[in-house]
Amino acid sequence: MSRTNINYDKKRDELAKQVFDIFLQYGYETTTLSFIMKKLNISKGAFYHYFSTKEECADSAVALYSRDCCEKLIDQIDNNVSAEVNFKNLCYSCFELFKDNEKRMEKINTPSNAIFHQKLMAALVKALAPLYAKVIVQGVHDEIFTAKYPLETAQMILTLSNFYFDADLFGWEAQEMPVKLRAFEDFLTHALDAKPGSFSFFHSL
Repeated sequence: MSRTNINYDKKRDELAKQVFDIFLQYGYETTTLSFIMKKLNISKGAFYHYFSTKEECADSAVALYSRDCCEKLIDQIDNNVSAEVNFKNLCYSCFELFKDNEKRMEKINTPSNAIFHQKLMAALVKALAPLYAKVIVQGVHDEIFTAKYPLETAQMILTLSNFYFDADLFGWEAQEMPVKLRAFEDFLTHALDAKPGSFSFFHSL
């Protein structure tokens, strides 16, 4: 890759990172391209050098955020420990990562960010599923999991967990969550044909 391409990608990522926060703060639906350009302090011509539409801005922003999350979590997979331990560590790290970002994300569930929220959830599933699939494959190899389609299984698990456990989206009460976590544990046990108790750590999340 040429220096020009590297500089282009670096600048585009810098802008996408700022756009992510603009959408979070002001709402995707109500934010115009002219407003984005103003907040970025960038000319119209310079802006269109990197993005052609508001949707492209949003897609780039959530893709970058998801990629950064993936890079922070990839070290949680250790080939020297069991798949059960790797799965647990990955789940704990995901939980802590998103908990740390909770304040930043407090406006993600507003009506003006509904589309942006959907894009973010989809991007996270696509980015993180290969990490979970790697652990599932390890478990299959070690004969503690069963999964004919590891990547697709990982995508389904992440889709369910990201969507179903969004308390703001569904309006779940705090007292409802323990039984939902037990149900999710039961779902994972059957989905991966794991031994009972393999995912009991979810109760401590």
